[in-house]
Amino acid sequence: MLRIALFILVSSCSLFSFAENGVQKLFKAVNNGVVELHVKALTQPEPGQVKYRVSTADSLGSGALISQEGRILTAAHVVDRATEIEVIFADGSKTSGHVVWVDALIDLAMIQAAHVPSKIKPLKLAKTGDYDIGEQVVVIGAPYGVSHSLSVGYLSGVRDREQIPGSTLIPRFLQTDAAINKGNSGGPMFNLDGDIIGIVSYILSNTGGSNGLGFVVSIDTVRTVIDSDPGVFSGFIPQLLDEKLAKALNNSYGYGMLVQQVIPGTLADKMGFRGGNINILVGRTPMLLGGDILLTVGGHQLRDIESAVKLKKRMSTYAKGDKVEFRFLRDGVEKKKLWIVE
Repeated sequence: MLRIALFILVSSCSLFSFAENGVQKLFKAVNNGVVELHVKALTQPEPGQVKYRVSTADSLGSGALISQEGRILTAAHVVDRATEIEVIFADGSKTSGHVVWVDALIDLAMIQAAHVPSKIKPLKLAKTGDYDIGEQVVVIGAPYGVSHSLSVGYLSGVRDREQIPGSTLIPRFLQTDAAINKGNSGGPMFNLDGDIIGIVSYILSNTGGSNGLGFVVSIDTVRTVIDSDPGVFSGFIPQLLDEKLAKALNNSYGYGMLVQQVIPGTLADKMGFRGGNINILVGRTPMLLGGDILLTVGGHQLRDIESAVKLKKRMSTYAKGDKVEFRFLRDGVEKKKLWIVE
C-alpha cells in the first residue's frame, strides 16, 4: 500500500510539473506579443459639475500585437476617449499609438503603434469556434500596473448577447475564472496552443476585484468585426436621443445624437464639432449637456442604434473626394458642415 501511495504521489507531482512546464513554455512563447497601454483620456466630470475646459486623466490597459506592422487589439473602454496612447513592449521599449477604430457596443478596439521592435513578434489569432468549455486558459496583462502578469484558469462558459440592431452580429463572450483585475482590460486570453481566443473585457464582482466572473470578447466576434471593415474612428463620443429626451432638450426634430465629447486630432475635432460641459444624471445614466446634436450625416437621420450602426458602416465606404454633409443643432440653431473625404 505504501508503494502504491508513493507511486500515485510521484505520478501526481510529475503530471503537475508537466502542466507547469507547459504553461511556462506558453508564457515564454507569447509574452513578448502582449503590450501595456498607458492612456491619457478625456474625463467625465462628476454629476453636478460644470467644466469649460477639457480635462484628462491617466489610465492603464493591456493589448495584443497581431501584426508586425503594429496593429494592436484591445478593449474599447481602454482607448475610446484617448488623447494620448503610450505602448510599452515586453522588452521595455516604448512608442506612441493612435486609435484606428472602436466598437463600443462590443468593447473592442484596434490601435496602431508607431514602431514595433524587430524582436517583438505578433500573436496568432485562433480559428473561429476553436475553444471548449472546461479547457485551461491563460490571461496575460498588467493588473494594477504589474506588467506581464500571468493568471491561469478555465473557460467556464460561452455567453451570447442579443443581436446588434442594424447588423447580423450576435456578440459572443467567453466566461473564465482566471484572475482578471484593473489593468487586464484589453489583454489577450490564450488557449494552451498559444492562440488568442479572446480579448479581456470586464469582470462581474461585488468588490471590483478578481473574485468574480471574468468575460472576454470571443475570437468569433473578434474575427467578425475585423473582417467587416469597421471603418475609421471619427472621434465622436455620442449619446443617442429618443423622442422624449430630444424634446426635453428643445430639439423639435425628436431624434439625433448629442455629442458628449470630441477626441482631439480626429475627424470630429478637425471639423470643429463641440462636446458638452455640464454633467447631469438622467435616471442612472450620466450625460453631458451643451454639445452639438447631430441630426443627419450624408442625408441619413440618426434616430436609433440601428441607424448609428449603419452610419458607421457607411463611413467606411466613402471614397477620396466624396462630399458628406453633416447637419446638426448648435445652441438651438440648425447648421451644416461639409466633409470632403481625404
